[in-house]
Amino acid sequence: MIDTHAHPLLCNRPIEEWVQNAHVAGLSHIVCVATTIQMGLDSLALSTRYPHLLPTIGIHPCEAKNPERLDELEALIGRNRFYAIGEIGLDFYRDNASLEQQLYVFESQLKIAQKVGLPVIIHSRNADAEMAPVLNRYPDVKKGVHCFSSSVDYALHIASENTYYSFTGMVTYPNKAEILSVIDALPLEKMMIETDCPYLTPVAYKGQENQPAFVGEVAKMIAGVKGIAIEEVVKKTSEVAQFFFGIDV
Repeated sequence: MIDTHAHPLLCNRPIEEWVQNAHVAGLSHIVCVATTIQMGLDSLALSTRYPHLLPTIGIHPCEAKNPERLDELEALIGRNRFYAIGEIGLDFYRDNASLEQQLYVFESQLKIAQKVGLPVIIHSRNADAEMAPVLNRYPDVKKGVHCFSSSVDYALHIASENTYYSFTGMVTYPNKAEILSVIDALPLEKMMIETDCPYLTPVAYKGQENQPAFVGEVAKMIAGVKGIAIEEVVKKTSEVAQFFFGIDV
């Protein structure tokens, strides 16, 4: 089982405990997703202690006021082993950067991904209308839409050979029938599972800080919607993640 989106550097739980709990829960890898260049470097350092923690690097849309760091980002990717660029995208829920700033930084990182052959982890919040045309301009880049929570129509609108959808503990929340409809409509071959820890704790662990060990709750919900065994969900989502991130097995 693979947690394809975690933020260990934002968690309160000691990393040693966090890693041990994930091991006991049966996780083989955890993708440690950066929102800043520094977080990417810190995740890279963490991966030297824990090789199954896979670092990414990228500039989150809320950090898009600093486009001058794009050259630094590309240089770091050229010198180090990162498994994806991300998380990157658009966020109109927070008012940290303008549309123009976000679009420039987002597309610049997509161009870097296209150049170096890395996948991207997409953050999209209150931005479906603006996001779709950007994604469609980069058909050759593998894109994982993190914490997917939009409609079936939108999921199908952005569907492509290189588009994948990642689901969080949000699928266990009440009044999330629309997300379950997306899971029902999409093939399992396009799905990944994630925690987005320390956020979005599944209902079964309500009141606790989220951690990778809880990602099985997402697989369980997908299995229920699809009417298949959880083992099949774990196997297929792990295979998708291995292909998407280029994980050696």
